[in-house]
Amino acid sequence: MTPLARAPRVAVVGAAGWAGSRHARALAAAGAKVTILVEKDDRGFDLAQELDAQLVASPAELHPEDLDLVVVALPTTIQPGICADLLHRGFRVLMEKPVAPDAEGGAVLAAASGLNERLMVGYTLHQHPAASLVAQWVKSQDVIAVAIRSVAHKQSINSWRADPKEGGVAVVNGIHAIELVSSWFGGDPKVLATSASSSMYGSPVAEHVISTLEFPEGVVVTLQSYWCPWQEPQGLNQGDWSLTIDVLATDGRMLWSNDSLHVWERDGAHYETAFEPSDLFLRQAKTALKFCVGGTPPVSFAQALRATEIADAVLAAAPFRAKGIGRTLTSSKT
Repeated sequence: MTPLARAPRVAVVGAAGWAGSRHARALAAAGAKVTILVEKDDRGFDLAQELDAQLVASPAELHPEDLDLVVVALPTTIQPGICADLLHRGFRVLMEKPVAPDAEGGAVLAAASGLNERLMVGYTLHQHPAASLVAQWVKSQDVIAVAIRSVAHKQSINSWRADPKEGGVAVVNGIHAIELVSSWFGGDPKVLATSASSSMYGSPVAEHVISTLEFPEGVVVTLQSYWCPWQEPQGLNQGDWSLTIDVLATDGRMLWSNDSLHVWERDGAHYETAFEPSDLFLRQAKTALKFCVGGTPPVSFAQALRATEIADAVLAAAPFRAKGIGRTLTSSKT
């Protein structure tokens, strides 16, 4: 990697959204010059003034010679086509996870030029200091099972999140943990059972998903992912997201809960590590600046697509009907 002699120049597409604004501010705090915000209307005006950035209406107005990185933070169904076009035009791109709402959408991006060198997918869990410790521990263990609980705080489910094409909570939130945990184990997991519900908000999408998967080496993973209207006392992203990953092995147990990590050994010894709460967007921004000058993305496109395919299989195992249209269905897939 060759450091730039100046601050990296960044554009953010979808800057007025929750994720887009977090990316823009984090990159500025990390030392980048956020020069352009892309929004189709004037919703990004205040942020543009705050960051001293130009506001434009379309990614078509961006030029590779003027930028070192383009961040794309849009609804999942829109991102693949826009990111593929940016890659074809020679940009380095940081796109919000996932790469697509389903495997079919992933195929749009798979054909893009420079995919493996110039695309970084924003799976922020890899930026947490606990992530590498858990991954190393898992590699040294005979793992039996993993239990995941991922809860995102949302006052309401509307706008693009309420679009069934976006995949509901399993794709919008649960896929963070799906991607991370699947990176520890090889092969395609079999979906044993899935249940989906929209009882919390009554939206047209799956707001609560429970699924059980089995990886080829015999590891069973259970996932519970849902949106809720209240904030929990502790959580990632300033309390917006509560995550627990509980790994059971023959010789011990490791529990990652937000900013704490517990380890129990077979003989009963117990160790705890507490981490200072950190802004995962800021950590990711610092990694993105290294990516600007040739750094390797933490998550390859192949791994990101694999996570999308697993989430796709989870949803396919539970035909979903919204509250008021029909009762929630539960199915098994063998």
